[in-house]
Amino acid sequence: MGKVIFIIAGLIFALLLVGLSASQGMGGSKSYDQSGYDWMGTPVSSGDQASTIIPDYLSSSGAQSLELDPFGQGLSAFSLLLEPANPAIEGLVVDGDKKLVNGLFLQRGKYLLTQGTVSLGEQYVLWARVNGKGSFSLLDYNRQILNQGYVTPGWYRINGAYANYLGAHIYRFVSAGFASNNLSIMVGSGSYPTSFSLTGRVQDQGGLGMPNVKVIISNNEGGKFSTMTDLAGYYALDVATGVYLVNAEFQGYVFTQTSVQATTGLVSAARPVVGTPIGSAPPTFRV
Repeated sequence: MGKVIFIIAGLIFALLLVGLSASQGMGGSKSYDQSGYDWMGTPVSSGDQASTIIPDYLSSSGAQSLELDPFGQGLSAFSLLLEPANPAIEGLVVDGDKKLVNGLFLQRGKYLLTQGTVSLGEQYVLWARVNGKGSFSLLDYNRQILNQGYVTPGWYRINGAYANYLGAHIYRFVSAGFASNNLSIMVGSGSYPTSFSLTGRVQDQGGLGMPNVKVIISNNEGGKFSTMTDLAGYYALDVATGVYLVNAEFQGYVFTQTSVQATTGLVSAARPVVGTPIGSAPPTFRV
Protein backbone atom coordinates (compact mmCIF):
# COMPACT_ATOMS: atom_id res chain seq x y z
CA MET A 1 0.00 0.00 0.00
CA GLY A 2 2.89 2.31 0.85
CA LYS A 3 4.37 1.72 -2.61
CA VAL A 4 1.09 2.71 -4.31
CA ILE A 5 0.89 5.96 -2.33
CA PHE A 6 4.53 6.74 -3.22
CA ILE A 7 3.89 6.19 -6.98
CA ILE A 8 0.74 8.37 -6.95
CA ALA A 9 2.62 11.19 -5.16
CA GLY A 10 5.38 10.99 -7.75
CA LEU A 11 2.90 11.26 -10.62
CA ILE A 12 1.22 14.30 -9.05
CA PHE A 13 4.62 16.03 -8.60
CA ALA A 14 5.57 15.33 -12.25
CA LEU A 15 2.27 16.80 -13.50
CA LEU A 16 2.84 19.93 -11.42
CA LEU A 17 6.31 20.39 -12.98
CA VAL A 18 4.93 20.00 -16.54
CA GLY A 19 2.22 22.58 -15.85
CA LEU A 20 4.73 25.08 -14.45
CA SER A 21 7.03 24.72 -17.47
CA ALA A 22 4.16 25.18 -19.89
CA SER A 23 2.99 28.35 -18.17
CA GLN A 24 6.51 29.85 -18.30
CA GLY A 25 7.06 28.86 -21.92
CA MET A 26 3.81 30.31 -23.14
CA GLY A 27 4.25 34.00 -22.40
CA GLY A 28 2.63 34.27 -25.77
CA SER A 29 2.27 37.56 -27.55
CA LYS A 30 5.15 39.36 -25.82
CA SER A 31 7.98 36.99 -26.73
CA TYR A 32 10.23 36.94 -29.80
CA ASP A 33 10.20 34.02 -32.16
CA GLN A 34 13.93 33.30 -31.88
CA SER A 35 13.92 31.33 -35.12
CA GLY A 36 12.27 34.24 -36.92
CA TYR A 37 15.23 36.13 -38.38
CA ASP A 38 14.78 37.57 -41.83
CA TRP A 39 17.46 37.22 -44.49
CA MET A 40 19.54 40.08 -43.06
CA GLY A 41 19.35 39.05 -39.41
CA THR A 42 16.59 41.38 -38.22
CA PRO A 43 14.64 39.86 -35.31
CA VAL A 44 10.99 39.28 -36.13
CA SER A 45 8.71 40.15 -33.22
CA SER A 46 5.56 38.21 -32.48
CA GLY A 47 4.36 40.84 -30.02
CA ASP A 48 5.08 44.21 -28.46
CA GLN A 49 8.08 43.40 -26.24
CA ALA A 50 10.93 45.86 -26.78
CA SER A 51 14.08 43.75 -26.55
CA THR A 52 16.97 42.88 -28.82
CA ILE A 53 18.17 39.46 -29.90
CA ILE A 54 21.74 39.48 -31.22
CA PRO A 55 23.06 36.60 -33.36
CA ASP A 56 25.89 34.63 -31.75
CA TYR A 57 28.49 35.81 -34.23
CA LEU A 58 27.81 39.41 -33.23
CA SER A 59 27.86 38.64 -29.53
CA SER A 60 31.02 38.75 -27.43
CA SER A 61 30.16 35.25 -26.20
CA GLY A 62 29.61 33.81 -29.67
CA ALA A 63 31.92 31.17 -31.08
CA GLN A 64 32.77 33.40 -34.04
CA SER A 65 32.92 36.71 -32.21
CA LEU A 66 35.59 39.17 -33.31
CA GLU A 67 38.58 39.05 -30.96
CA LEU A 68 40.64 41.63 -32.84
CA ASP A 69 39.83 45.21 -31.96
CA PRO A 70 41.02 47.27 -34.94
CA PHE A 71 40.47 50.48 -33.00
CA GLY A 72 42.55 49.50 -29.96
CA GLN A 73 42.25 51.45 -26.72
CA GLY A 74 43.34 54.74 -28.21
CA LEU A 75 41.95 57.00 -30.90
CA SER A 76 38.75 56.00 -32.61
CA ALA A 77 38.81 56.26 -36.38
CA PHE A 78 35.28 57.61 -36.35
CA SER A 79 33.89 61.08 -35.83
CA LEU A 80 30.37 60.15 -36.85
CA LEU A 81 27.46 62.54 -37.18
CA LEU A 82 23.82 61.44 -37.26
CA GLU A 83 21.48 63.93 -38.93
CA PRO A 84 17.89 63.78 -40.23
CA ALA A 85 17.74 63.57 -44.03
CA ASN A 86 15.44 62.36 -46.80
CA PRO A 87 17.00 60.01 -49.38
CA ALA A 88 14.04 60.45 -51.75
CA ILE A 89 14.67 64.19 -51.99
CA GLU A 90 18.29 63.42 -52.86
CA GLY A 91 17.22 60.97 -55.58
CA LEU A 92 18.49 57.87 -53.76
CA VAL A 93 17.02 54.42 -54.36
CA VAL A 94 16.78 51.77 -51.63
CA ASP A 95 18.02 48.38 -52.81
CA GLY A 96 16.99 45.21 -50.99
CA ASP A 97 14.27 44.36 -48.46
CA LYS A 98 12.13 47.43 -47.78
CA LYS A 99 10.17 45.72 -44.98
CA LEU A 100 12.90 45.76 -42.33
CA VAL A 101 11.81 47.19 -38.98
CA ASN A 102 15.04 49.19 -38.81
CA GLY A 103 17.18 49.49 -41.93
CA LEU A 104 20.90 50.29 -42.31
CA PHE A 105 22.42 51.04 -45.71
CA LEU A 106 25.64 52.04 -47.49
CA GLN A 107 25.35 54.80 -50.07
CA ARG A 108 27.06 53.99 -53.37
CA GLY A 109 26.14 56.46 -56.08
CA LYS A 110 22.36 56.80 -56.09
CA TYR A 111 21.77 53.44 -54.41
CA LEU A 112 21.39 52.50 -50.75
CA LEU A 113 22.75 48.97 -50.32
CA THR A 114 22.72 46.39 -47.54
CA GLN A 115 26.21 45.22 -48.53
CA GLY A 116 29.01 46.71 -50.58
CA THR A 117 32.69 47.52 -51.00
CA VAL A 118 34.79 50.64 -50.40
CA SER A 119 38.47 51.42 -50.83
CA LEU A 120 41.05 51.87 -48.11
CA GLY A 121 41.30 55.52 -47.10
CA GLU A 122 37.84 56.35 -48.47
CA GLN A 123 35.16 58.30 -46.64
CA TYR A 124 31.68 56.90 -47.08
CA VAL A 125 28.11 57.59 -45.98
CA LEU A 126 25.67 55.34 -44.14
CA TRP A 127 21.90 55.73 -43.94
CA ALA A 128 19.58 54.54 -41.17
CA ARG A 129 15.83 54.13 -41.33
CA VAL A 130 14.51 54.21 -37.76
CA ASN A 131 11.06 52.85 -36.97
CA GLY A 132 10.59 53.85 -33.33
CA LYS A 133 11.36 56.42 -30.68
CA GLY A 134 14.29 55.92 -28.32
CA SER A 135 18.06 55.78 -28.09
CA PHE A 136 20.22 54.98 -31.12
CA SER A 137 23.39 52.90 -30.91
CA LEU A 138 25.54 52.06 -33.96
CA LEU A 139 27.94 49.12 -33.71
CA ASP A 140 30.73 47.71 -35.85
CA TYR A 141 30.84 44.01 -34.92
CA ASN A 142 30.40 44.24 -31.12
CA ARG A 143 31.94 47.69 -30.67
CA GLN A 144 29.75 50.76 -30.21
CA ILE A 145 30.93 53.58 -32.48
CA LEU A 146 28.02 56.02 -32.18
CA ASN A 147 25.45 56.65 -29.46
CA GLN A 148 22.55 59.07 -29.78
CA GLY A 149 20.40 59.58 -26.71
CA TYR A 150 17.05 59.97 -28.47
CA VAL A 151 15.76 59.73 -32.04
CA THR A 152 12.31 59.74 -33.60
CA PRO A 153 11.08 57.62 -36.53
CA GLY A 154 12.47 58.59 -39.92
CA TRP A 155 15.55 58.59 -42.11
CA TYR A 156 19.01 59.66 -40.92
CA ARG A 157 22.29 60.20 -42.73
CA ILE A 158 25.47 59.08 -40.92
CA ASN A 159 28.48 61.10 -42.06
CA GLY A 160 32.13 60.58 -41.16
CA ALA A 161 32.71 56.86 -41.73
CA TYR A 162 36.26 56.25 -42.94
CA ALA A 163 37.84 53.07 -44.32
CA ASN A 164 40.72 53.04 -41.86
CA TYR A 165 41.76 49.40 -42.14
CA LEU A 166 41.85 46.68 -44.77
CA GLY A 167 39.18 44.03 -44.20
CA ALA A 168 35.53 43.65 -43.31
CA HIS A 169 33.04 45.67 -41.28
CA ILE A 170 29.67 44.42 -40.10
CA TYR A 171 27.54 47.32 -38.93
CA ARG A 172 24.18 47.27 -37.25
CA PHE A 173 22.25 49.68 -35.05
CA VAL A 174 19.83 49.20 -32.20
CA SER A 175 17.01 51.68 -31.66
CA ALA A 176 13.89 51.45 -29.51
CA GLY A 177 15.00 47.95 -28.54
CA PHE A 178 15.10 46.59 -32.10
CA ALA A 179 18.19 45.66 -34.10
CA SER A 180 18.63 46.64 -37.74
CA ASN A 181 19.84 44.40 -40.52
CA ASN A 182 23.55 43.64 -40.66
CA LEU A 183 25.33 45.90 -43.14
CA SER A 184 28.41 44.14 -44.53
CA ILE A 185 31.15 46.35 -45.99
CA MET A 186 34.42 45.02 -47.39
CA VAL A 187 37.36 47.44 -47.54
CA GLY A 188 39.69 46.83 -50.48
CA SER A 189 43.20 48.20 -50.98
CA GLY A 190 42.34 50.74 -53.68
CA SER A 191 45.50 52.61 -54.65
CA TYR A 192 47.14 52.39 -51.23
CA PRO A 193 50.28 50.27 -50.74
CA THR A 194 49.47 47.38 -48.40
CA SER A 195 52.84 45.68 -47.80
CA PHE A 196 53.27 47.44 -44.44
CA SER A 197 51.11 47.89 -41.36
CA LEU A 198 50.56 51.65 -41.70
CA THR A 199 49.82 53.55 -44.89
CA GLY A 200 48.54 56.97 -45.87
CA ARG A 201 48.77 59.82 -48.33
CA VAL A 202 49.99 63.40 -48.49
CA GLN A 203 48.01 65.61 -50.83
CA ASP A 204 47.55 69.26 -51.75
CA GLN A 205 44.39 71.29 -51.22
CA GLY A 206 43.05 70.06 -54.55
CA GLY A 207 43.38 66.41 -53.55
CA LEU A 208 46.42 65.65 -55.72
CA GLY A 209 49.17 63.50 -54.24
CA MET A 210 52.41 65.28 -53.31
CA PRO A 211 55.57 63.29 -54.18
CA ASN A 212 58.90 63.30 -52.31
CA VAL A 213 57.42 64.67 -49.09
CA LYS A 214 59.01 63.62 -45.81
CA VAL A 215 56.47 61.97 -43.50
CA ILE A 216 57.17 61.87 -39.76
CA ILE A 217 55.29 59.42 -37.55
CA SER A 218 55.65 59.58 -33.76
CA ASN A 219 53.99 58.25 -30.61
CA ASN A 220 53.76 59.45 -27.02
CA GLU A 221 56.46 57.02 -25.91
CA GLY A 222 59.17 58.84 -27.82
CA GLY A 223 59.15 56.61 -30.89
CA LYS A 224 59.76 58.45 -34.14
CA PHE A 225 59.84 57.14 -37.71
CA SER A 226 60.12 58.79 -41.11
CA THR A 227 59.69 57.88 -44.74
CA MET A 228 59.09 59.59 -48.12
CA THR A 229 55.98 59.69 -50.29
CA ASP A 230 56.02 58.09 -53.73
CA LEU A 231 55.11 59.80 -57.01
CA ALA A 232 51.39 59.60 -56.16
CA GLY A 233 51.82 60.91 -52.62
CA TYR A 234 51.44 57.57 -50.83
CA TYR A 235 53.66 56.31 -48.01
CA ALA A 236 53.83 53.10 -45.98
CA LEU A 237 55.93 51.66 -43.16
CA ASP A 238 55.77 49.09 -40.37
CA VAL A 239 54.96 50.20 -36.83
CA ALA A 240 53.87 48.44 -33.66
CA THR A 241 50.31 48.61 -32.33
CA GLY A 242 49.56 52.05 -30.95
CA VAL A 243 48.30 55.57 -31.62
CA TYR A 244 50.56 57.72 -33.81
CA LEU A 245 50.75 61.36 -34.85
CA VAL A 246 51.45 61.85 -38.56
CA ASN A 247 53.07 65.03 -39.88
CA ALA A 248 54.89 66.03 -43.06
CA GLU A 249 57.68 68.37 -44.19
CA PHE A 250 58.30 69.94 -47.59
CA GLN A 251 59.96 73.24 -48.39
CA GLY A 252 57.46 76.06 -48.92
CA TYR A 253 54.52 74.18 -47.37
CA VAL A 254 52.83 73.74 -44.04
CA PHE A 255 50.80 70.61 -43.36
CA THR A 256 47.86 69.41 -41.35
CA GLN A 257 48.47 66.66 -38.84
CA THR A 258 46.45 63.53 -38.29
CA SER A 259 46.32 60.76 -35.69
CA VAL A 260 45.98 57.08 -36.54
CA GLN A 261 45.47 53.85 -34.62
CA ALA A 262 47.79 51.16 -35.98
CA THR A 263 47.18 47.50 -35.13
CA THR A 264 49.61 44.64 -35.64
CA GLY A 265 48.24 42.18 -38.18
CA LEU A 266 46.14 44.79 -39.99
CA VAL A 267 46.85 47.31 -42.71
CA SER A 268 45.73 50.63 -41.19
CA ALA A 269 45.22 53.84 -43.18
CA ALA A 270 45.72 57.32 -41.75
CA ARG A 271 43.54 60.15 -42.95
CA PRO A 272 45.25 62.31 -45.59
CA VAL A 273 47.79 64.94 -44.55
CA VAL A 274 47.09 68.11 -46.54
CA GLY A 275 49.77 70.55 -47.63
CA THR A 276 49.17 74.28 -48.03
CA PRO A 277 51.66 76.73 -49.55
CA ILE A 278 53.10 79.10 -46.97
CA GLY A 279 51.16 82.38 -47.06
CA SER A 280 47.85 80.69 -47.89
CA ALA A 281 45.09 79.93 -45.40
CA PRO A 282 46.52 78.13 -42.35
CA PRO A 283 45.84 74.39 -42.07
CA THR A 284 43.78 72.92 -39.27
CA PHE A 285 44.56 69.97 -37.04
CA ARG A 286 42.73 66.83 -38.19
CA VAL A 287 41.84 63.84 -36.07
